[in-house]
Amino acid sequence: MSSWTSKIRLALEYKNKKFGEDAEDAFNFFNGPHDFMYYPKYSTSSRGFVLSGEENQPEPTFRMTVNRVAEMVQLFGPTLYHRNPIRQVNPRRPPLVPIELFGDPNDSTPTGPPQMQINPMDGSPVPVPAPTVGQMVQQQYMQLQKVVNQERAVDQARATLLEFYLNYTPTALDLETNSRDAIDEALIKGAGCLWSEICTCRATPNTKLFGSFYDTVDNLLVDPDMERWEDAWWIARKRIQPTWLVERDRGLKPNSLRGNLESFSQQAELMTDEDADYNRKRGLTNDLLVYWQIYSKMGMGGRLQGIQTDLKPELEKFGDYCFLEIAETIDYPLNFPPDQMAEMMGDEEAMQRAQWHTPYWADDEWPCTMLYFHRVPRQVWPMSHLKPALGEIKALNWLYSFIVGKIRTTCRDFIGVLKAASEELKTNILSGGDYTMIPIEQNLGKSISEIVSFLQHPPFNPSIWQVIQAIESNFEKRVGLTELIYGETDKQMRSAQEASVKEGQTKIRPDDMAKKVEQAMSLIARKEALGARWHITEDDVRPIMGPVGAQYWGQLVVASDPTEILHQLEYRIEAGSTRKPNKDRDIANMGQALQVEMPLLIQWAQQTGDVNPVNALLTDWAKSIDLDNEKYLLKPPPPPPPQPAPPVQQPSAKGGPTKPGGVNGQPRGAVPAPAGPMGPAGPMGPMGPGG
Repeated sequence: MSSWTSKIRLALEYKNKKFGEDAEDAFNFFNGPHDFMYYPKYSTSSRGFVLSGEENQPEPTFRMTVNRVAEMVQLFGPTLYHRNPIRQVNPRRPPLVPIELFGDPNDSTPTGPPQMQINPMDGSPVPVPAPTVGQMVQQQYMQLQKVVNQERAVDQARATLLEFYLNYTPTALDLETNSRDAIDEALIKGAGCLWSEICTCRATPNTKLFGSFYDTVDNLLVDPDMERWEDAWWIARKRIQPTWLVERDRGLKPNSLRGNLESFSQQAELMTDEDADYNRKRGLTNDLLVYWQIYSKMGMGGRLQGIQTDLKPELEKFGDYCFLEIAETIDYPLNFPPDQMAEMMGDEEAMQRAQWHTPYWADDEWPCTMLYFHRVPRQVWPMSHLKPALGEIKALNWLYSFIVGKIRTTCRDFIGVLKAASEELKTNILSGGDYTMIPIEQNLGKSISEIVSFLQHPPFNPSIWQVIQAIESNFEKRVGLTELIYGETDKQMRSAQEASVKEGQTKIRPDDMAKKVEQAMSLIARKEALGARWHITEDDVRPIMGPVGAQYWGQLVVASDPTEILHQLEYRIEAGSTRKPNKDRDIANMGQALQVEMPLLIQWAQQTGDVNPVNALLTDWAKSIDLDNEKYLLKPPPPPPPQPAPPVQQPSAKGGPTKPGGVNGQPRGAVPAPAGPMGPAGPMGPMGPGG
C-alpha cells in the first residue's frame, strides 16, 4: 500500500509540473475569477507578472479578463463534434494466395490413365480421360476460396450485429454530451478523458449497456517514469464517493470505512453542531471517501521498490494485469478487505478480484481514451491549445486593465475657478441648469477664460493601441482565431482562387484537430465492441435487437474469441460524420449529382433491373435536405416468370436418340435465351410495369 501511495504522489507532482499548472491557468482564463491574475499569491509566483523584489509596483484600479478563450471553445467545439459519429464495422479481407501457388492452372498434363465408365444408354464401356493438373489446381483453389468465403460470411454477420449495437448506445447513453465535455476540456486544458465501462440503469437494474463516459482529466494519473502514453505501466483514476456507497458496492459492513473528505451537505449540517470542530479534528465528520483505482500492467506491486522480499512470490501469482483500489486512510485495498479475504473460496476468487473489469490489455489499451490535439515529444502529458498564447492573453488582460483604469481617471472633469469669484458663480457652474445666466462682476478686471477654466488630461498615446493590436494579432495566430473563422475579412478578395486558397489554409488546423477526434472515436468504438463482447448477454440485447438478433448475438458475439472481435473486424468512423455539415454546400453538390448521375443510373436500372445505385443517390439527396428517403426509393422489379422445363428425350424405335430438330432451328429440348435481362422489353419497361 505504501509503495503505491508514494507512486501516486510522485505522479501527481510530475503531472502538476508538466501539465497541471498550464491547465489551471487556461481554465481560469475560460471560467475562473475575472481578477485571478492579480491575487498576490498568483501575481508574485513564478507564473505571475510581478518580479521578485518588485512587489510594490502599481496595480490597475480596474481588473478585467479578456475572455478570448471562451470564443475559441465556442468556435472550435461545434466544428469538431456536431453529432454522434456513424460507426462502421467491417470484416477484414483475408489475403487469398495466388492460384499459381498450387501449380500451373493451364497445365494440360493428365494426372493418370483414362478411366472406364459404363454408358447408361447401352451399357457399353466408355473411356473417360483423367483430370489434368490444371483442373486439379483449379479445384483445390475453389475449395480454399469456399472456406475463406464461409469464414468471411460469419465475420460479416458478427460485424452487422456489433455495428447495430455500437450505433444504438451513443444515443441511449448520451455520447454527444460526454464527448463535447471531453473536447472542450481538451481545447482548454490540453486533454479530455472518456472511460469505456459498463452502465446499469437504475430503472432496469437487470439490463446492462456498455458505453463511454466523460471524467475530468484532473482525476487521471499516468506512470511518470515513461515518456509516451503507450509505454506506461500503470494508470490511476481518482474517485470520490460517499462511504455508504463504497461499502454497499463492495459488500462491506456498514460504517466500516472512515471517510477523508466532507461533503457540502455535511458541512451545512455541522454549522449548527456545537461539537463540530472537535469531531472534525478527530476525522469523524468526513462522509466522502477519496480513493484511487489503479490499472496495472506490471502486476500487483511486487516489482515496486520497497516491497518486502517475502511478499513478492505471493504478489507474482496474480500475473501482470492487475486492478487495485487504494485510499490513503485505509491500510488495505478496497477490493481485498480482510474480512472477505478469510472467507474466499480459494485463489480463483482472489484472481477474479484482481482482474481488470474488461481486458483492454489484450489490445494493449487502457480503459481510458485520452483525447488531445498537441502531443509533446518525450512527454506523457500533451500541451494545451492555449499554452502558446498564455503570454499574450496575460499581457492583454494587464494592458486592458490599465487602459480602463486610465479611462476612469481621464473621464473626471476638473474646473479651475478664480478664488475671488462670487459664490453665485461657483454654484451655477457646479449645479446650474441649461442656459443659466452667470453674471460677471466688472471689478474683477478679468475675462471669462481667466476666471473659469476646464483642465483636460493629455490624449492617449496612439502607440498603445498599436501594441495592443500587435499582441491580439499574435494571440489569434497562436490559437487560430483568424478573421475567416469569424466569417469576416478586412479586405475584399480579388478572385475566387484567392478565396479558395485562404479557405484551404484556414482549414488546416481545424481539419487536423477533427481528424484526431475521429481517431479517438474509432478507438472508443473498438473498446466498446470488446466491452460488449465481455459483458453484454443475450438478455441485455433482446429489447434492442429482438429475439432473433439476441439469439445470433449469443452465438456469434458472446461465444466468439475476443481476438476475433479485435483483429478480424475493423472499426471506423464515417469520415466527417462528427463534424458540423455545410448544408448549403451539400445541397448544391447533390443538385449537380442528380442532374449528371440520375439519367445514367436510370438507364442502368432499365437495362439490368438493379435499382440500388438509384436508391443510394436518392438517399444521399434526401439526407442533404433532411427528408425521409423511404418514400422516394424505387422497388426492385419482380422476378421473371419460371421457364418451362425442357422436354425429355425419348429413345427412338431403334433404341437411339431422336433426330435433331426443334423450334426456330434450335435443338429439341433447348430453352430459348431471353432477348433482355428479364425478357424482350427489359426488366420493367422504361421505369416499371406498363412503362
